Amino acid sequence: MGFGSAAPSRKRRLELSAGRQETGLMQLHERFASPTPGLIAGVVVVQILCIAIPNLWSLALALALSGGLLLAGYTFFSPRRTLLVALVLNIVLPVKLLFSLVLPGGLRLQEGVLLAACLFALIDLVYKRGLRLRVTAIDLPVLCLLAATLLSVAVGVAHGHSNSQILRDVRYPFYYAAFFLVTNFVDRRAVLELFAPALVLCGAVVGGEYILEFLGAIDLSVGTRFVRVVRLQGMVLPLAILLVANQFIHNPGRYGRPLLVVVMLPIGVAFVLTVGRGMWVAVGVGILCSALLRHFSVPRAERSAWKPALLMVGVLVVVVGATALFQRFTGAAIGAHAFQRSLTFVDYERDVPILARLFSYATTLAAIGARPLLGHGQGAMLNIMSIDPETLEPEMIMAGTVDNLYLALWWKMGLAGLLAFAWFYWRVFQRAWRAFKESRDSQVQVFAAGAVAVMSGMAVLGLSDASMVSGRFALVFAVFFAMVVVATDADDTQTE
Repeated sequence: MGFGSAAPSRKRRLELSAGRQETGLMQLHERFASPTPGLIAGVVVVQILCIAIPNLWSLALALALSGGLLLAGYTFFSPRRTLLVALVLNIVLPVKLLFSLVLPGGLRLQEGVLLAACLFALIDLVYKRGLRLRVTAIDLPVLCLLAATLLSVAVGVAHGHSNSQILRDVRYPFYYAAFFLVTNFVDRRAVLELFAPALVLCGAVVGGEYILEFLGAIDLSVGTRFVRVVRLQGMVLPLAILLVANQFIHNPGRYGRPLLVVVMLPIGVAFVLTVGRGMWVAVGVGILCSALLRHFSVPRAERSAWKPALLMVGVLVVVVGATALFQRFTGAAIGAHAFQRSLTFVDYERDVPILARLFSYATTLAAIGARPLLGHGQGAMLNIMSIDPETLEPEMIMAGTVDNLYLALWWKMGLAGLLAFAWFYWRVFQRAWRAFKESRDSQVQVFAAGAVAVMSGMAVLGLSDASMVSGRFALVFAVFFAMVVVATDADDTQTE
């Protein structure tokens, strides 16, 4: 009898407690939904103090604090928004600024934001999703790549490489762990309407930075000067160009061709100012793939070879025409310098930088031949030939990487790393190709076509660049590949 009366009373107490908590939350919500004059005044005072007090020391401090507070408010407890901020900061901020913003423990700014995304993701996973993870068919190749990276760390330690150099080298392949953050906490809608446009806009911002740097480096009163603008940020330019080009070719009605042309202008001019021959070839391959995709996507009876060719020429005309206008107004000798660089395609022996790069490839191949299976491990260094940027004379330097994706992987991570990355890359490419052929969603189809073009071009660019695994842009590619997987997932579920 006593036990029977105790149970209902305990239940009533729990209900009363829950009711009080719900009432308190409702009151708090109503207070902020309809703020009192005192609350508004308090918020205004806090905002003024956050802006005014740092200005007593410097404007830069005030801007940094205000920007930091805005970013914190935007990203707080949202893995998706935090990932977006990490991606944008990683692309847009110049390398000098990123290196100056070193966090405790030697973390870069983008790495700190990425760790914050991991923390918010863990909170979301525990309290909202009940530890339920989203599994994709590409998870295993990514895990194999990360396992090969761990193995290369062990090999580097076994060979006695510098611990500090090992930590510097291994941080970039481990950026691919962000793949799981994207696939679990970013949905298809966010990929297509937020992340993909953000990549293109970042390309436009970087293009503007390139143009401003070029204008500041040349003497506009002398029309024959040219200063090549080379930054790691330039890796976003071919990616942005190909994404815009595929929208232009496959579904221009969504944004309108005039807007796409306007977005393309700064990206195209900056792309030419880099005078990067590897990038030129990569974009050429990507645009050719886009034209072929367009040609074979229409019914056989409606196919016409001139239509995709005309669209491809249209994209090239936008890039070349914008550069010609820029050269006309600035008087810079862009065309002459670009033509001079292009001559090395047929006569590479006249170009000292290419010869130095070929020599470094030969040195790397010799090192690979000594340990082809496990590689030399993270932290390994090579004595290779390079070109001094000021004197343009060849010199021997100790380098921790080589300008070739495939040689860099094989040299440090052995066959395991090379094959794991190739498997992962191929599986993502397959997903994009299949989605382009089978998807009935026009947005998914256009993004898949862009992914096929980007990955085709980047595979070629990998012959002269290792940014996909060496350098901060490894994070950009890790996020992009995850975006492809999320956008092409037939069982996509919307996340908060």
